[in-house]
Amino acid sequence: MKSVLAIIAAGLVATSTSAFAESTPVAPAAGILIGGEVSLDFSEQTSGDWGGTMGVDLDVDSAVGGVALDFSATDGGNLTLDNWTVGTSVSGVALAFGDDNGLLPGAEGEQTLAAPVMTESLQATLGTASVAVGFTDWTSDITDISNVQGAYTLGTAVSDVTLSGDINLDTDNIVLGAEIAGVDLGAASIGGAATYDTDAEIFGFETVAKTGSIVSYLNGEQDDLLQNIGGEYQVDVNGATFTAGANYNLNSEELTPTVGLSFNF
Repeated sequence: MKSVLAIIAAGLVATSTSAFAESTPVAPAAGILIGGEVSLDFSEQTSGDWGGTMGVDLDVDSAVGGVALDFSATDGGNLTLDNWTVGTSVSGVALAFGDDNGLLPGAEGEQTLAAPVMTESLQATLGTASVAVGFTDWTSDITDISNVQGAYTLGTAVSDVTLSGDINLDTDNIVLGAEIAGVDLGAASIGGAATYDTDAEIFGFETVAKTGSIVSYLNGEQDDLLQNIGGEYQVDVNGATFTAGANYNLNSEELTPTVGLSFNF
């Protein structure tokens, strides 16, 4: 445990030193990239009526210091910091400290894949291998480790395959993951991801197909192989991005459509 804590401490010192160096007043505006998006999203409510929300996303990134700050706000709400990362590189090892370092596969539908929670963590990456150490509450006890995740990407002749895993140090639960990047089939590409939760004994999967501006998916579990079918269409219209999508749950026979309009700046 002492060696693990020493590695964590060294990583935190390295990342904080990098952030401090980039914040020196020599050239405060150099290397800072600011971008964002204003979005109008509409969806069907439980009442059957359609309602809308207006949101703002603001991204502040350092081109040289490995600092990324993601802010968001809604109409009438406060500006909040959703995700943040401070990173650097030490002897060829990329270090990142923040709250967006999860290594398990993501999903388009977000219905059937296991998603172990990882809050603030220290991630180390060397080549195609990454390890992330998550903290229960780093503001009060940096030695209290909640979980550890790892991932390794294999390049094949057809597509990249990423194997990953998460172990919860409080419950000893293990979640295994695998993801196949989109395989180019010419007019379309097909990929997918799967997870297995050892405690719940649940195998979940999702298959994703992309063609042009359309992304579609289907997902399920070992006891219910087809739970959801969904997709989204995206097109640029005079500087704005229009999206329309829907998810259909085959069990509840419920269709959930969504429509959105966003403007990047």
